[in-house]
Amino acid sequence: MSVSYTGSFWSAVTRALLSLRRDKEFVTENEAAILEALSAIESGEYPVGHLNETLHRLLQTDTPHRISQSLLGYLDFNKMGSFHCYLSMCQDISAALAAIQTYCTPLFEPGEKIRVEHNKEQVELRIKASTQGEMEPFMVAFLLALFRHLAGRHFDFTKVEMVSAHPEWLLKEVSTVPPQEHCPEMAVSFASEWLNIPSFFYSPKLQMVLAKNLQTSETPGLKQDLLNAFKRFDAPARIRSEAVAESLGMTESTLRRKLKQENLSFSALLKSHIHERSINGLLSGEKIDTLAAALGFSDRRSFDRSFKEYTGVSPGQLRQVGSRLRFQRGNQALIEVTETLPPLPETINHIIHLPDERLTVSNVVKLIEPDPVFLAHIIGKASKAVYGSVPHTPEQAIGRNLGVQNVRNLAVLFAAQQYLTTQSVHPDIEQLTDAMLLSNRLFEHLFGSEYSNQDSALISQLMLFGPLALILIFHTENLDAARFYEQWQTADTFETYQSILLGEHNLCLYGASSLLLMRWGFTSKINQTLWRLCQNSDSKTNVRIRLCHELAFNYLCFDKAESKDEQLLALLDEDQQEQIKVLLANW
Repeated sequence: MSVSYTGSFWSAVTRALLSLRRDKEFVTENEAAILEALSAIESGEYPVGHLNETLHRLLQTDTPHRISQSLLGYLDFNKMGSFHCYLSMCQDISAALAAIQTYCTPLFEPGEKIRVEHNKEQVELRIKASTQGEMEPFMVAFLLALFRHLAGRHFDFTKVEMVSAHPEWLLKEVSTVPPQEHCPEMAVSFASEWLNIPSFFYSPKLQMVLAKNLQTSETPGLKQDLLNAFKRFDAPARIRSEAVAESLGMTESTLRRKLKQENLSFSALLKSHIHERSINGLLSGEKIDTLAAALGFSDRRSFDRSFKEYTGVSPGQLRQVGSRLRFQRGNQALIEVTETLPPLPETINHIIHLPDERLTVSNVVKLIEPDPVFLAHIIGKASKAVYGSVPHTPEQAIGRNLGVQNVRNLAVLFAAQQYLTTQSVHPDIEQLTDAMLLSNRLFEHLFGSEYSNQDSALISQLMLFGPLALILIFHTENLDAARFYEQWQTADTFETYQSILLGEHNLCLYGASSLLLMRWGFTSKINQTLWRLCQNSDSKTNVRIRLCHELAFNYLCFDKAESKDEQLLALLDEDQQEQIKVLLANW
């Protein structure tokens, strides 16, 4: 059967749209059927007319602007197939356009013809394809997402030409250019100045790995027949030539004779097919053991050996690259926000970089006393009932209630709060920093006695700094800030909100927090540990950190979290549950 579109791309688009739907009625009536069709969409065997209808159904919503605003951030190039991923790692837009012409690998459907013309002022990309209705806007959305990914979020087209009419233009919330309709073919144009802006995501080594699987064409013939046949088998590492020959309606000896006539290697073609799937799976974040089993390898070791022989890198290395690419792309807007932030105030900078041997109550008081605003902040925090009796002096506030290590960390929270309160769509930044402070206090009471002083110091930073990215997310310079806050208001728990950030925006809160810390000169140890929290590790300490953050933020920021908190408390013994109730009551 001839493939009528590029399945990996359209299945990624379908998954993105499904993830953006929050309508329960839609989910119960339609999602099951669409999920069932995903494998057929992936293989390109889902009728193109049905695909068009599916996209149309997924676009039916009372808030279409939410789809357009979220779609560009959610589209994951790693899940679109080797060529789309390859383009996302190009040096600049110029290199991506050259790759499109060099490899002749289809972006959206095998029969498309792409022409690129440009002069000193303008670039025009024209795509001749037999697409239908609702599919066109997603083709433009991919090109817009790709070019913004390579050249920066301010990229935009100067002209968009469409074959079909689109009364509700999908991209009107993210692009200033309305489409011209009823044109002979689809085309996009943009200023030539965007062509050579260096990409933050340039990865030549990974491009070399992906290039092995880029087909120069999909012309009919034995090679393509074999590749299509491989797709019909589960566990491709167990495919045998006899079974493939039978699926093609010939004997094994006939197949071998034809292979010899066309100078083709069955094992080389099969290995190429296997590792195109493995590359896509690893870049998408699949676990190596799970992927090895799904591909039909007898064990992890044999998969590792085969993969490294084919690509030159280990599966773990490639999976790590994919994770970092997703992290970098999801955080690119936040990186741009951090670049505009001022350095830390002199007082706070001195406290943070005070050597441990000089980190005493008297030295910290001497640094803080000349700064009356920060001093008042410290006294105010130390006066909460959760710390015991109200302090009357800075020495009592720091030495008895807060502790010198916590004051060092509080200095960072104070700086963030002071800098960003007037530049935030969230109306109560202090509420967020209070939740960070409360989470640290919960951890100290529940689990602190089990850790050494050195470990406790690092954990305290993780508790206080782990959710610090919330301040960046809600920053007015972030183009998606209003959307982030709207989702914050509708989420029922802190865990739900973190899931939305990861699923819709490719953002891990803990990893994103490291961006702010790096801007302010923190060492790599805290940042590496935050990155490990992003991996959703089930280590005892990581589970406890997430538990205390969840309890603190649910209590202070999410009114609808009571039932969830009951589930969290059930993880603790009765004494710990009582401690939490007392701490929350005293806060």
